[in-house]
Amino acid sequence: MDNIENPQTHRPEAAPDPAASLSPAQWAEFSASIDAVRAGLPQLETLGATVRQLEDQTAGLRRSLTDLRRSAAAREGRAAAPAPGRVSDDCARHLAAQFIVHCERGGRLGALCSAPSQREALLLHARETLDLTTRAALGTGDMPLPAVYGAEIRELVSQFGVCRRQMFPYPLGLGTARPARVGVRPAFGSIAMSAAFPEKSPGFDFASLESHKIGGIVRLPRELDEQSVVPIGQFLARYGAVEFARAEDTWGFLADGSPAYESVRGVVKVARDQSRAVTLAAGKTKASDATLEDFRALRRMVNKAALNGQRSAYYLDTTWETRLAAFRTAAEPNVYQRLPDGSARLDGYPVIWADVLQPYSSDAAADKCLAVFGALEFWWFAERGLPRLDTSEHVWFANDQLAVRFIEEIDFDYAAGDACAALLTAAA
Repeated sequence: MDNIENPQTHRPEAAPDPAASLSPAQWAEFSASIDAVRAGLPQLETLGATVRQLEDQTAGLRRSLTDLRRSAAAREGRAAAPAPGRVSDDCARHLAAQFIVHCERGGRLGALCSAPSQREALLLHARETLDLTTRAALGTGDMPLPAVYGAEIRELVSQFGVCRRQMFPYPLGLGTARPARVGVRPAFGSIAMSAAFPEKSPGFDFASLESHKIGGIVRLPRELDEQSVVPIGQFLARYGAVEFARAEDTWGFLADGSPAYESVRGVVKVARDQSRAVTLAAGKTKASDATLEDFRALRRMVNKAALNGQRSAYYLDTTWETRLAAFRTAAEPNVYQRLPDGSARLDGYPVIWADVLQPYSSDAAADKCLAVFGALEFWWFAERGLPRLDTSEHVWFANDQLAVRFIEEIDFDYAAGDACAALLTAAA
């Protein structure tokens, strides 16, 4: 019992106090260090957010630098004009990017690319081309074709068509535009010295130009990858331009004022109404019945002002090329000339091929327009805004294809009704 320690009397040794081993000077220095750490704690708590902000700024600078490099490379690539029948690669990329965005909006991008990496590459291409910073921005608002690219589309249409290239452009606004149309011209004459000037009052009326919507739908395959972006854009631009040109020329030359053409009258209809048409003799209903004298008679039907300079031209279908060459004789070997640059001249006047007019044939085609002669610059080609592009996956669902819809708003009217004449086959 004597060897058992009393638990009441046993006490563990207390831990040594570190402050007891410090001198007053060391303790003061230690306390100051603790206070400095405590003062810096708030800054340490916000350090993570600051680092993340710096990382975001660095990533933004890298994207901006990449965009600047890409823009510089694009400017170097724009030095040369696009080849005939094509738009620039930048315009093609923009058209393809709009196509990709429309597919993404409709949730159909997966039908174009089965590989997720390809889809992300396409979306990245669309964001960079359309200058969209986030993926969410792909679904907000419409993205109209920039004016510089719209001008390229217009230029491409003029390469394939005639009316847009030859007629006088007129911008359309809202409502109906009514430019003055030439009527009976006043006759200027001699005026005696110090005599009063007689009043000259020209006759005139007003044209009517308003928006008429035309367009069509272009089929596209579903398969698309990153390497085919520019070719798809070129395809859209070229196909759309060809069809726009065909529709514009059909309306510009052949619109007959019927409901099918929304009461618009083209060159041939106005020539008929203004008694500026040459009709082949009775029974001559074939294009092959037309003679050189019939073509020459057209020039007597237009105002003489239209014959001056290089304003007037013959407008025919390209199939007439071989027939025009047969008009040459020993007495007139140069009545038709095919020039080295690919252009042609008939009786000294340019020949412009318009493939919406009646082709050359020996088959009967009663009351058809074989040719137009005159100065189309006295016609207005009115246009409102830029072409519009929309995409749908529902049009050709059964064929597993997508559709791109092209729409433009145009109109036609004449400034002088005697500027053009038409050559017609005989009625049946």
